[in-house]
Amino acid sequence: MTVADEFFSQAQAEMRAAELRATARRFGGVAAGVAIIALIGVGGWQWQIHRHHQAQAEASGRYYTAMEALQAPQPDAAARASSEKTQEAVLADLAGKAPGATREFAAIRLAQLHAQSGDLAAARSGWQGVIDSRDADPVFKALARLLLLNSHIDDANPAETRKGFELLAANPGPWRAFAQEGLAALDLRADATPKQHDEARSLLTGLAQSPDAPDGVRQRASILLQTFGGAG
Repeated sequence: MTVADEFFSQAQAEMRAAELRATARRFGGVAAGVAIIALIGVGGWQWQIHRHHQAQAEASGRYYTAMEALQAPQPDAAARASSEKTQEAVLADLAGKAPGATREFAAIRLAQLHAQSGDLAAARSGWQGVIDSRDADPVFKALARLLLLNSHIDDANPAETRKGFELLAANPGPWRAFAQEGLAALDLRADATPKQHDEARSLLTGLAQSPDAPDGVRQRASILLQTFGGAG
């Protein structure tokens, strides 16, 4: 499993939770005055909730169908390219108008596909779009920011990238360990100083021993620690 796959595997549960939060925000804040017309409006209210859930379910189904198609083995190069183009169009449509967390998740996935195909500019634009969205769930804003930062690890000047990782690493949440891993990666660049190598060792030791870090993060940290002459 790649680091990106690990991000998305962990994000599946976050996506479901975000959909519930979006529904609560949309339908939960009812003014007291609404109670006066409750008997008249209850049918329409229930219908609106039903339609919203139905739209979410349909969008989620389209998303998972597209991802299954993208991940399915396809030995024929032409057929694979055609399928990828079709599914990318589905993700683009969902990223534009799907309700709830599916819209953000589709946008992030589409950006990742662009990155995998070598179009880093399109990938970064997609991640930035989620970050800048006023309606995006904070969890997915943070995921998009993490993926965007990862794409800048090898840039000539890593100062801004480091600041971004530090902000994510300072806050609790599902991406904290990944942000710490990003900081360690910056400290292990070819131009890193001995002090940065020491900081990387400290970060990796903490990750390797952290019960809260995902398994993949702990395993990678332990492997990298072996290059320092000690396993985590």
